Amino acid sequence: MKKLFTNLLAFTSIALMMLASCKKDESNKVVANVGKAGTLAATNLAPELTKPTAANVAVTLSWPATPVTGYKAPITYTLQLVKKDSSFSSTSEKEVSLSALTKTFTVGELNTLLTSMNLSYDDISQVQVRLKSSAAANLAATYSNVIILSVKPYQQVGYVYAPGSYQSPQSDKQWKPATADSLKSENNDGKYEGIIGFAAGRLDFKITSKKDWDHTNYGDGGAGKLSTTGGNLLAPSAGLFDISININPGVNTITFRPIYWSIIGDATPGGWGGDTDMTFDADLNTWTVTAPLIGGKQMKFRYDHGWDINLGGTPATLTNGGANIDVATSGTYKIVLNLNTNTFTSTKL
Repeated sequence: MKKLFTNLLAFTSIALMMLASCKKDESNKVVANVGKAGTLAATNLAPELTKPTAANVAVTLSWPATPVTGYKAPITYTLQLVKKDSSFSSTSEKEVSLSALTKTFTVGELNTLLTSMNLSYDDISQVQVRLKSSAAANLAATYSNVIILSVKPYQQVGYVYAPGSYQSPQSDKQWKPATADSLKSENNDGKYEGIIGFAAGRLDFKITSKKDWDHTNYGDGGAGKLSTTGGNLLAPSAGLFDISININPGVNTITFRPIYWSIIGDATPGGWGGDTDMTFDADLNTWTVTAPLIGGKQMKFRYDHGWDINLGGTPATLTNGGANIDVATSGTYKIVLNLNTNTFTSTKL
């Protein structure tokens, strides 16, 4: 009995020692405390964004390290962006994870980020930016001050539109920006180009910045110039034209370059060294020429006096780079090229 009591006393002593040790360990546990995030600063609060300057620096954001006391837990930094007057918890919020105390955005990088926020391409938007500092998942994050960026992202490719009487022989289908041909700017740099066909008597048009009449519109400023207060623009004549405009401030110019389909070959008046141009019908999208041809020889159709686009084959099937077209007998022919169906007819007169 005495031995049993002695053993019980020893076990109780050990248990009390272990409990005391646990309490001591708990009291000595080191806990991480994350301090307030430092001041977020920007080198430029209104960066200008243009496609030609996509590789340039738009803005550099910087901040001091967020202090941590106790256990030195690693800090993760995240930039948060949201439209002004929206909540940072809204679905429009964008986040950028970071591994340093600074972040430099190029124009192109910032433009891509802002485009994903569905900001206007036409008006300056204001975007709230703050820094989130966080450590372990069970610790509350801290946030920096909020800065405001005033920005207008650019479209990668730009368009303007050319409503006018050329659009249709029917008056109720003319002057419709929503269905008008467009001019394209590959670099969205204010320089646009496009091809438009004009019919005789329907040469007038204007340029609109959108598919409506409610934004910036350009008319004739005289001497090859565009003006926002000018009258209708006029193509030089009926035909197909490569139209180029430059609407950068202080420039505002427009030029017309005629382009053609023609016949060429040793069966044609110009041989393989010279084009015989065809006449364009803007409404039918056909080209016509009446010319003497030499039997037993060949011809082709080619675009804009070059070989990049040339049609050959049979009257029922023309393909780019197709075979030369044989002319059976000499005579004067009326030839009609139909670009809607890539076919042609050849009628001996």
